[in-house]
Amino acid sequence: MCLARFERDSKQSFKMGIIGAILKNPEDLHHLLKLKMASAAANRAIPSDPNLAFCYQMLRRVSGSFSIVILQLEPGLRNAVCVFYLVLRGLQAVEDDLTIPYDLKVELLRNLHKKIFDRDFHFPCGNNDYKLLMDKFYLVILAFLGLTTGYQEVITEITERMGEGMVKYLNTEIISREDYNEYCHFSAGLMGLGLTRIFYTAGMEQFTPDYLSNAMGLFLQKTNVIRDYLENINAQPTSRLRWPKEVWSKYADKPEAFMDETNYKQGLHCLNEMVTDALSHGLDCLHYMAALQDQPNLRFCATFQITALGTLAMCYNNVEVFRGSVRMRRGLTAKILDVKNMVDVYGAFYDFTRLIAAKIDKTDPSAVTTHKFVDDIRSICRFEIKNRRAFTIESKFGHETFLVVALFVILVIMLLIVTKQ
Repeated sequence: MCLARFERDSKQSFKMGIIGAILKNPEDLHHLLKLKMASAAANRAIPSDPNLAFCYQMLRRVSGSFSIVILQLEPGLRNAVCVFYLVLRGLQAVEDDLTIPYDLKVELLRNLHKKIFDRDFHFPCGNNDYKLLMDKFYLVILAFLGLTTGYQEVITEITERMGEGMVKYLNTEIISREDYNEYCHFSAGLMGLGLTRIFYTAGMEQFTPDYLSNAMGLFLQKTNVIRDYLENINAQPTSRLRWPKEVWSKYADKPEAFMDETNYKQGLHCLNEMVTDALSHGLDCLHYMAALQDQPNLRFCATFQITALGTLAMCYNNVEVFRGSVRMRRGLTAKILDVKNMVDVYGAFYDFTRLIAAKIDKTDPSAVTTHKFVDDIRSICRFEIKNRRAFTIESKFGHETFLVVALFVILVIMLLIVTKQ
């Protein structure tokens, strides 16, 4: 699935991480405070209906801060999006659980679109939040059955198609770029198609061509596949890496070789080719978002796309992909969650592609193609970004001592208030 993976640290270490991040990037404090207030407002928007309340509780658990932009959608639409998201997460929980026998897993993946009409269906699988989701999946089903027929038809169709796609790639190695694009289509492109149809069913947006909707999902999924190299290649009992052999085999005999520091140069060439491939969807994503008419719908879509591009900018030519974790700081995520319109979107895309352009090594095998995609994105954004905000990954401002101390005091007070609550 494509919609982000979230915090795993303890609350205390998380708070200390926030303190360190703000001392390094003091301009983040404003956005973090706004995020805190938006989160509180989103909590107040959770419906009283017990089935929907469970759905929104699970949404917060499996999507973290990004649930805020879903809760800001029009009420009827947000219920459909929330249920749609959780049904597809149910598919993911089944796919990812390696304890489920193969034949049973195939049966579940191929038939979940039918089981969501069974009021009593649940299936114990998954870990942590996904275990709770699947143990009480009947509550998601009851919420699904409360949606209008139009929403149900979209969710049913996409669930069936995604389940079939998951079955196809359960034990299938991704060899070619075509395989890779098809895998990402099944994993996330279909979600893009489904969201477009849900928007249309709600009467809030025009129908967008499938290739644009698909590009929105591919952009997200490819970003996750790139970023999660280390996590997926170290998965047990077998690697879950989804980089296509057609790409990695040009640089190594096996993809695990990139973890060895003696192979970092070849690994970076491979990584940069993967990022360049993801960037090929950038213009289509901009065209899709520019066509959206409802501001909350735009904010919802833009949050994920900007976060993906920012992550690609961090991953590009970055050896940390092979030896550690590449994650966007929370303050920058909070800034992205504050996107308001297409001017902000153009500004974010311009800034992040500029960061990529600054890291391109002309000797890199993909350099020419990378420059082309980056320049194409920047050219469409250039005339739309007057008086915009910057979405830089690192602060460019100096840190006078008095400013740091003042921010630290404010932050401590804020954390004390939050802790007491």
